[in-house]
Amino acid sequence: MNAEKTPCPILIRPDDPVYDENIREFQGCPTVAVTRGGRIYVGWFSGGIREPHMDNYCLLEYSDDGGKTFGKPYLVIPSSKELLIHAEDIQLWTSPDGTLHVFWVQDDVVPQNKENLRRTDYPCITGFEGFARIGGFMFTDYTHTVWCMTCENPDAETPVFSAPHLLDRGFLRNKPLVLNEKKWLLFNYDQLNWKYGYSMTEDGGKTFSHRYGGKKVDTPFDEAMAYQRTDGAIRLLARTGKCGELAESLSYDGGLTWTDGTLTGIPNPNSRFYISRTPTGRLLMIGSHHAEQRTNMTCYLSEDDGRTWCAKNTFDTRADLSYPDADFYDGKILFVYDRERTKAKEILFGITTEDDILAGKAPDVHVISKP
Repeated sequence: MNAEKTPCPILIRPDDPVYDENIREFQGCPTVAVTRGGRIYVGWFSGGIREPHMDNYCLLEYSDDGGKTFGKPYLVIPSSKELLIHAEDIQLWTSPDGTLHVFWVQDDVVPQNKENLRRTDYPCITGFEGFARIGGFMFTDYTHTVWCMTCENPDAETPVFSAPHLLDRGFLRNKPLVLNEKKWLLFNYDQLNWKYGYSMTEDGGKTFSHRYGGKKVDTPFDEAMAYQRTDGAIRLLARTGKCGELAESLSYDGGLTWTDGTLTGIPNPNSRFYISRTPTGRLLMIGSHHAEQRTNMTCYLSEDDGRTWCAKNTFDTRADLSYPDADFYDGKILFVYDRERTKAKEILFGITTEDDILAGKAPDVHVISKP
């Protein structure tokens, strides 16, 4: 299989009209990262009529005017029908040294033919036995691989990215947790394993070791994210399948061992969320404040390590809102999320501050992409 051996093509400033915004029938799952110089990078994936689809591609754009406008895609990572590799779920992160990291997920696919349809050896998740079949391809890979490129000059007129390299197996859908200059945790998960998956580096990202933590609260999509409490413990939060709230798992030894997952009481409709410590030391969480529907996009703040939330500012009450991501710059919180991936097809960008959240002031939110 090719997904762990070969990267999908990397296209810089592609002029092929197949990537034009006005023809997109699907887009969603955005991510954002801000550089030391204040350039705002955003990414998401699009192409095809839905997810998964072999016309899916990841794209990267940036803004030099504080997020008012974003240019055409600077970088595109398309799926490869020739190599039978599906590209999806770009994730952006600026590491402590200012390097921009572009992560994305690659999966193996197989042609939808009589021989493959007769096979019974495809591993699958309970409830997902009817794996996706569309456009002549079958999406049977639930193990996944994570690839990465880095950019050491993300503020330059022409940013230069490294060659792609395989980081690890698994599905990465959130920013890493930095424990110190050299030790990071990336919560890339294996959908076929009943324990929370993650990767650890202790040399600043040069090498990674894949590990498994505590037993999951039942979910097909972990999408875990974590923060370190003031007592040194690491708290991992993750999606749950039908519980209507987030699960948690704790590590008291720097990520070496973990408790089994338990429910937290934090409402979540089985959707991606964002949580991290802010530059002032508070905790910020962004997600749907609802147990069943992807609505009520809300910013939360906590001053006691997440035991309670001193502010809950709901700023968008429409339907089909999901996948927030955020970063910090110059006292501001910059965030993105999507709305109606196959209908409105909106990618939204917002700016707020901790003071505004505490005061209940609505953030400045505007659409940055809408075919």
